[in-house]
Amino acid sequence: MIEPTVTFGPGIVPTVATDELSLMPDDVVLFPVPVIYAGDLVSFQILPDVPADLAPDEILVQIFVDGEILVEGGLVSRNLAGQSIGLFEWVWDTTSRAGVHELRVVLDPDDRIQVGDLNQADNEVRLDVLVKGAADRPVAERNAAWLTHETESAVIHVITGTAAHRDLEFVSGIVDAAIQQASQAVGATPAEKLQLYLIERVIGQGGYAGSVMVISYLDRDYAGDGFYEVLVHESVHLIDRQFAPNRIPFLGEGVAVWATGGHYKIEDIDRRAAALLETGLYIPLPALIDDFYPVQHEIGYLAAAGFEKYLIDQYGWGRFRDFYASFDLQPGERYSAAVDRQLQTHYGLTLAQAEVNWLAFLRSLSLTEADVADLLGTVRYYNVMRHYQRTYDPTAYYLEAWLPFPGYALEQGITADFIRHPQTPENIALETMLVATDRALRAGDFQLAAVQLDSIEQVLATGKFADPLSANYLQLVKQADTLGYEVQVIELTGRSATILATPAGSSDLRQLHFDLNGGAWVLAT
Repeated sequence: MIEPTVTFGPGIVPTVATDELSLMPDDVVLFPVPVIYAGDLVSFQILPDVPADLAPDEILVQIFVDGEILVEGGLVSRNLAGQSIGLFEWVWDTTSRAGVHELRVVLDPDDRIQVGDLNQADNEVRLDVLVKGAADRPVAERNAAWLTHETESAVIHVITGTAAHRDLEFVSGIVDAAIQQASQAVGATPAEKLQLYLIERVIGQGGYAGSVMVISYLDRDYAGDGFYEVLVHESVHLIDRQFAPNRIPFLGEGVAVWATGGHYKIEDIDRRAAALLETGLYIPLPALIDDFYPVQHEIGYLAAAGFEKYLIDQYGWGRFRDFYASFDLQPGERYSAAVDRQLQTHYGLTLAQAEVNWLAFLRSLSLTEADVADLLGTVRYYNVMRHYQRTYDPTAYYLEAWLPFPGYALEQGITADFIRHPQTPENIALETMLVATDRALRAGDFQLAAVQLDSIEQVLATGKFADPLSANYLQLVKQADTLGYEVQVIELTGRSATILATPAGSSDLRQLHFDLNGGAWVLAT
C-alpha cells in the first residue's frame, strides 16, 4: 500500500492531535489474537501517540519479557490511517512458555527526546500476558499447515482444515477466471503466476495485496459475499504494478474497481456515482485524492472508479493507460496537484475542468429509488461492520490492521495469525447478522437490511442482545454450540431457522433446522 497523507473525511474519527509522546496499555497489541498458546510465534504492534514534529523512525522502542530484552527498533511502519507504528513480527517464541509473563514496552529508553516528550513516565507500559498451554489450542488448529496448489494462473496457498482447503478445487477455477478478467481489463499479462494466500479470518474488507494477494475465504465472511470481485480487484493491483509502479491510492483503487465492474459486486458504476451526488455523500476530488484511505471506504472507492471510468469511456483506455503508467510525483507535490499536472499533459484538462465535465455527466443520469437505497444501504452496512470490528474484532479494522506478508509465515509454518480470531457466541451472532444483512442488500431487500442493521447497532451501542432479533440470533448460536456446532450462516424466517454450521474441529458444512417452541429454539426432528 502507498502511504497516505492524513486528514479525515466522512465516517472516520481522527486521532486527537498530541504534543506529548506517550504510550498507553491499549497501544500495545499482541498477535495472534485473541489468545496466545504455547508454541505461538508472537508479533507486537506498538501504536503510540507521536507529536507531529517528531521523526517516528528516530523513536526507539524496546520490548522486554520477564525482565529480558526481546527486541528493539524504531517506529518505521505506518498503517493506512497514516499512524506511525512499531511492528515486530514473529519475534517471541512461546514454545514451552505457558504461564503469565511480564511484558514491558518502553519508548525512548535513553530519554534522548526532550522537545515533545516532557513526561517520560508515560513512555512505558507494563502488562501481564497469559500464554495458555499447548493442550488448550483449538482442535482445528492443532494439525493446521500450509498447503500449496498451482493452477493455470496462480499459486494458491491454503491452510489445511479450512473452508478454502475444503473448496480448493472449486476455488481454483474462480481464481483463474478472476485473474483472466483482471488481465484483459488492463491489457497486461502477469509476468509470472500470481501468489494467492487464502486465510480464514477477516482483515479489513476481505483482501489486500502488495507483491502477493491475501484474501479472506471463510463460511462466515461478515465483510460481504464478494469473493470473486475481491479476487479481480486484488489481481489488478498485482498486474498493473508491472506498468504503473508509481500509481497513487486514488488511481490504483479506482482502476481496480473499474476493471472488476464494481466494488463488492457487479454494479452500474456511473449510476452509483451519480447517487453520491443525489445523497450529498460526494467528496470533491482534490480532497479525496490527497487523503484517500481515511475517507469512508465505499464512498472513496466508488468516486475514484466513477471518475476514472468517465475518462476511459470518453477518451479510451489507451490514453488513460498512458496517463496512469507515466504518473509521477515531484518532490513536495500533493497527490491532487500531480493528478492535475498529468491531466493537463495527457488530456489537456485541469483537474477542476475534468471534474466539472464528469459531474455534468452524472447529473444527466436518471436514478431510481433502488439506486439510492442500495448505495445508502451499502455505506451504512460497511460503517456498521467496521463499528463491529472496532468493538469486537479490533485487529481486523482496516485503518489500524496489521497486514502481514505471509511468505515468511509459509516458510516457518506459521498459521495462527491467518485463522485465529475472536469467536465468542457474541462474535458469531453479530457476524451471522452481518452476513444476513449483506444477503438482504444483494437481494434488493433494503427494508430487511435496515431492520438487521438497527438491531446490530443496538447491540454495539449497549453491549446487550436485548431486542428480539439479536436475542434470537444469540440463542441459536448458543443452542447450536451445545450440540457441538459452530454456526456460520443463519436464515431466520418467523418461528423457524435454517442454519449452516460446522462440527467442532471440522470444516464440513451441515444444515440444521430449528423451531421456536415456548420461547426456546429447538432442533427440528
